[in-house]
Amino acid sequence: MVSKEHLAEGRVYPPLSDIRDVSTRIAVHLAEYAYRNNLAFHYPEPADKARFITAQQYDIDYEEYIPALYDWPGHSTKL
Repeated sequence: MVSKEHLAEGRVYPPLSDIRDVSTRIAVHLAEYAYRNNLAFHYPEPADKARFITAQQYDIDYEEYIPALYDWPGHSTKL
């Protein structure tokens, strides 16, 4: 999954920014292999394996965890 441009740059792995897409593509191929060889354990077989796998992936987008600070008269909100 390394492009010719990346190989020309001397890369042997895809860029880290593409890791989610690369991981999904690998997982889809593994799922296809598992179902083709009766090794899968999730039935019925998902019609859209990429969508199914994407729905199972960990989501790294978090909501803001720092509480909002309000500027009260006479008090500084600088941390």
